[in-house]
This record gives sequence, structure tokens and C-alpha cells, in this order.
Amino acid sequence: MADALRQRLDRIESKTALLRKKIVDLRDSHNADMSRISNLEKSNLMQKKEIEKLNAQVQYLSLSHTIAPKTEEVLKSRDILAQLVREIDRCIADIGY
Repeated sequence: MADALRQRLDRIESKTALLRKKIVDLRDSHNADMSRISNLEKSNLMQKKEIEKLNAQVQYLSLSHTIAPKTEEVLKSRDILAQLVREIDRCIADIGY
């Protein structure tokens, strides 16, 4: 009877040791996972800020392209200005300066 009780106690001790090891392993795994989650959340926040910054740049560029004159309009404006300068020169020449 004492031998059977000793065997039971040994089995219980070995199972208890195994459970303790599993608890320690799970706690370590949990801590590592929480650290990884924290790092991923920081990375996610940085990426969201970068996305917001890039979206603002896209809006600014879109707006600047909308406002910027087209090449045809610039050439027409230059031609008109050149004609006006020629007319002003002719008027000044007619006045006698």
C-alpha cells in the first residue's frame, strides 16, 4: 500500500512539475506576444501618419495641377503680350521718344 501511494505521489509531482513548466512557457509566450503587439501598434500608428501625410501631398499636387495653366494657354498669353509690347513700341516711336 505504501508503494502504491508513493507511486501516486510521484506521478502527481511529475504532473505538477509539467504543469508548472507549461504555465511558465505560456507566461513567457504571452509576454513576447504582448511585446510584439505593442511594437505592431506603434508601427501601425506610424504608417497611418505617413498615409495621412501622403494623402495631403496628393491633394496638394492635384490642386496645383488644376490651378496650373496649360501649355497652350501660356503660349497664347506670350503671343498676346508680345503683340502688346510691339504696339507700345510703335506708339512710343510715333510720339518721338
